[in-house]
Amino acid sequence: MISRVGLRAPRATRNFQVSAKSMNSVFGTPKTGTYSNIPFPVKTKRVPFALVWYGTFGFFFAFPFITAYWHMKKAGNI
Repeated sequence: MISRVGLRAPRATRNFQVSAKSMNSVFGTPKTGTYSNIPFPVKTKRVPFALVWYGTFGFFFAFPFITAYWHMKKAGNI
């Protein structure tokens, strides 16, 4: 029984047809450096992005307080 384990049919090996050299000619070499993996320039847009980020955060944080004040003012409680 144990001797039959070695008599199994050999498994087919994988044969890749694309070499690294030919793939490199199609896609080129990747850029190296900080922020090179994202599709938009971050170095030139740091300040506007910070304003948009914290402005959005501030708006959504203040929204319930502003609406509560508005409704209380409308009802005559303030």
